[in-house]
Amino acid sequence: MLARSAVRTLPRCRYIALIWLALPAACAAPEPQSPFAGAWSGAERHQISFRDNTVVQQPAGAPATILGPETCAGRFRFGYVVAELGCGEGGTTYVLLDDGKLIAIHRDADVAGIEELSRS
Repeated sequence: MLARSAVRTLPRCRYIALIWLALPAACAAPEPQSPFAGAWSGAERHQISFRDNTVVQQPAGAPATILGPETCAGRFRFGYVVAELGCGEGGTTYVLLDDGKLIAIHRDADVAGIEELSRS
């Protein structure tokens, strides 16, 4: 009787072993890319590039500025359709409208502005 039960459990052990071997591959899968990722352009040739955890602002004819959590004392985060960046008294909230358009809502003390950007 003992030999029969051992034979029946071997197929189960094989399935458990296959699942166990597949787990590292499933855990190592990359996270989905942010819908903000890539370069965006405004009407005045102003460009913004979203990377994993930074925003690169490139005004037309001026050097690029890289902003991230360490630059702005942690007031930086990506959500699914909203990214927020705050430095000093100002900040910008980026709202994704669709795959090719977003708006940037800029605030600096008591001045505000809205800018529409499209994917470059």
